[in-house]
Amino acid sequence: MPPVRSLAVLYDGGCGLCTWAKDWILRQSPLVRLRFVAAGSSEARAAYPQVPPGELAVVADTGEVWLGNRAWIVCLWALREYRDLAFRLTSPGLLRFAQEAFSAISRNRHALARLLELRSERDIEQLLSKEPRPQCQITRE
Repeated sequence: MPPVRSLAVLYDGGCGLCTWAKDWILRQSPLVRLRFVAAGSSEARAAYPQVPPGELAVVADTGEVWLGNRAWIVCLWALREYRDLAFRLTSPGLLRFAQEAFSAISRNRHALARLLELRSERDIEQLLSKEPRPQCQITRE
């Protein structure tokens, strides 16, 4: 199988924690090209019909698909500073811990986002849509 050169990360654009995680990943140094697509969007459904709607998923350019906690580990694998951690999390002793931690966070992600005051992309879009658009004050002479 050819090496993975790029990953598409399908995330919940309506979740503040997921939006924060996406933004955090984008601030890191990637080892492969990363592209983010809102899960359940028309783009995600058309490009990745094999992924269940609303599921956190990572799809490689090689066709491999990872879901849930395995998708999160692959996201870490894609980052220069976190690849070693990703390998450690897949060891038999830590994989169960990683699965349980991901499951607990995933089940409570909306409550965690509210508690930490993390806004989703949808929340930000709604807030901005209510703001009046400033008019340009420059006049031509």
